[in-house]
Amino acid sequence: MIRASSKTEDMNIVGIGGGTGLPVLLRGLKQLRDRSVDGNASDSFSVTALVCVSDNGGSSGSLRQALDIPAVGDLRNCLVALAEGNPALRDIFQYRLRGESGLDGHCLGNLIVSALCARSGNLQQAVHLAAEILQSQGRVLPSTEVSATLCAESENGAIERGETQITARRMKIRRVWLEPPNTPPAPGVLETLASADAIVLGPGSLYTSVIANLLPTGVADAVRNSPALKILVCNLMTQAGETDGYSASDHVRAVQQYLGREGVHICLLNSTPISEDLEAKYARAGTMPVCGDLEEISLRGVVPICLDLLGGGADGVRHDPGKLARWIVGLTRAFLRARDLRFGDVRCFVESDAANAGAEGVWTPSDLPAL
Repeated sequence: MIRASSKTEDMNIVGIGGGTGLPVLLRGLKQLRDRSVDGNASDSFSVTALVCVSDNGGSSGSLRQALDIPAVGDLRNCLVALAEGNPALRDIFQYRLRGESGLDGHCLGNLIVSALCARSGNLQQAVHLAAEILQSQGRVLPSTEVSATLCAESENGAIERGETQITARRMKIRRVWLEPPNTPPAPGVLETLASADAIVLGPGSLYTSVIANLLPTGVADAVRNSPALKILVCNLMTQAGETDGYSASDHVRAVQQYLGREGVHICLLNSTPISEDLEAKYARAGTMPVCGDLEEISLRGVVPICLDLLGGGADGVRHDPGKLARWIVGLTRAFLRARDLRFGDVRCFVESDAANAGAEGVWTPSDLPAL
């Protein structure tokens, strides 16, 4: 059982991740807030992104090495996802320079945030200034202001340092950590988690984006002890070099390794089949759809909720921002309005499965509080 307050307004939603996954959720939440959630003006919510800064590849990695600052690329993507201002500014922040100079491959937004960091002497202040430029509708926080290195140990004891090196090694990961040890969280991170109404883990790279955010000192404890509803958004596809062969319950298991069983209440999974053409395309790159092993998820004390979360693009497999955000807000609203939200007897939730309707331990849409 999860005991919740009766508060229904001013929901605080915190997304944890990085890369290209977390911005999908942020874009959807911004769209919902822009049009007044589901037409219900009484709903209001704030959005905070807790963003991984340990990337050591590409433009971010080059700037880390040159300027001794944390990686800024994922921060840039989240700022742009929440941007409200001139669309031209969003395009400028995402513009990637080309040519024969040393600037080839750098995103202009990375250079701007790095310059603001050098000018202010503080990464969080730099992000705040960039948010003002873009008129971002929400907060973006780095998980730490230390230029830390993500490290991983494989199941056979091999150790690799650096995000790029970890994925290139294609190792079966046993554990990850940050160096230097006892890396502190950025100011405000622990307080943000403590006051959250919902903490959303993912979507995004399991170890190098989601779990990496939990590694600064005190962050995992803050998530575990937060009274928030904790939702893991399961990735649609495995990731070559990081989660090869992982099922949905493997994703849950990996997160619980750092948060414990109370660190995840719900696992959101996509129920819509991926086209054969796209599946074949991804298979050639060494990835496959994540298997939704619902019973195994339930055995870990987590409620699997299967929904249509798939985006409609023909060029890639992605979560639909609007669908994902709508369910995150709906679940958070239900959690806050319920005196006691009982998950212990629920095996899974299936959005549209007539065969399971009425089955013991299976929720159907009528069981879930209205969106």
